[in-house]
Amino acid sequence: MRKIIIALLLISINSFAQNKFGAFTGLNYSYFTDGFGQVLAEESFGLQLGVVYEKQLSPKVAFRPKLIFSQQGDRTRTPMNVDFDPVVYENFEVDNLDKKLTYINIPIDFKFWNKIYLIAGPQIGFLVNEKSFGDYPEKAKSDIDFGINLGTGFTVNKMFFEVGIYQGLTSVYEYRYFFTGNNVSAQNGFAKFTVGYMFN
Repeated sequence: MRKIIIALLLISINSFAQNKFGAFTGLNYSYFTDGFGQVLAEESFGLQLGVVYEKQLSPKVAFRPKLIFSQQGDRTRTPMNVDFDPVVYENFEVDNLDKKLTYINIPIDFKFWNKIYLIAGPQIGFLVNEKSFGDYPEKAKSDIDFGINLGTGFTVNKMFFEVGIYQGLTSVYEYRYFFTGNNVSAQNGFAKFTVGYMFN
């Protein structure tokens, strides 16, 4: 019985030892897209702060979710070149969606390899603040954003450095494109660079 208890204790200690926790900060270069087609990025930089948990699943694969405070949206004012009609959004394009958005994001990522690694996985975000400073008056269609992460990184001792991209799949805003008359759904997108530290 004593041997069984000791064995279970050792398994528990070993399992916990494979769990890591860390914190990070970085920058977003954010924009809106019309899906995987047109991307009109401006000088829209935002801050991100977060914590990360890592559980080793195998020697080369780890479960690596995060909790992130993230500043996103089109954070650069783009004035209309002609008179703007808020009913039909005449002469309106995706870069006129001047919206400062703040999300709490939860990437459900998986990490592949160790020193130099790849990251991939889905992400869910919760809109906690929306500020409009442009010509588009409508509020976000959804407070929940869902999309896909893809990135890479490397570790130096307990420090880690990552770059990646995010493409939202949720329609955040919608407007009518004046050239075609069709409705366009705008999704979140951003590139990111982060620096972090693992505590154990």
